[in-house]
Amino acid sequence: MPLQFTPMNREEKVLRYREKKKARKFEKKIRYASRKAYAETRPRVKGRFARKTDMEIEDDQLFSKEDYDYGIVPSL
Repeated sequence: MPLQFTPMNREEKVLRYREKKKARKFEKKIRYASRKAYAETRPRVKGRFARKTDMEIEDDQLFSKEDYDYGIVPSL
């Protein structure tokens, strides 16, 4: 059953709705900087987060850039 408002009460509600509608913000707001930083460092596949397999972790440890002056391409 819908609520019944008096004409004065309804007008107050409509004015409040219009004022709130004007104040809406659709910009992207980052609430947690730490979550953003973590998300930026996680591996992605086609834009989605991906898990590292055990083989990838071993490859990363074996062929890290810190050990060499130049990037080395591992051969299989």
